[in-house]
Amino acid sequence: MKLRCTRNSIRIRLRKSELEQLKKDKHCTEVMYFPGQRVLTFGIFIRSVTSINVSLHDNQIQIVLPEIEAEHWIETDQVGMETQLALSKESFLHVLVEKDFPCKDRADEDKSDTFEDLANKNQADSC
Repeated sequence: MKLRCTRNSIRIRLRKSELEQLKKDKHCTEVMYFPGQRVLTFGIFIRSVTSINVSLHDNQIQIVLPEIEAEHWIETDQVGMETQLALSKESFLHVLVEKDFPCKDRADEDKSDTFEDLANKNQADSC
C-alpha cells in the first residue's frame, strides 16, 4: 500500500494483490519501521458501518470502509472511495482510498500488480 498525507488529506493506494487480500480477509495493513524501535501501522478494514471512518490510536491509522460500498468498489472499475470528515466547523479531513495505477514516467517499474488496464481507460497516472 502507498500512503500519502498532506495537510488534512490522507490517500491510500492498493495494488491488485492488496485488494484481493482486503476482499478475502476484510483488512489489509502495512507496517513502517523507524529508528528508535518506533512503528507506524496503517490499514484498511471492511466493517458493517454506514460511512467511511478514520481513527488514529497507538501509531496506527485505521480507515474503515462500509462493507457494501467496499465490495462494490473491489468488484467494479470504480477507482476509489472518498469522504470528507468534519474536524471543526471550518476544517475537514479528506480521505481517499484508491486502486493503484502505474506511473507512466517510470519505465522500469513493475506494473504487474497495478491496475494498468483501468488506468488506460481513465487516462490516469498514479504518481
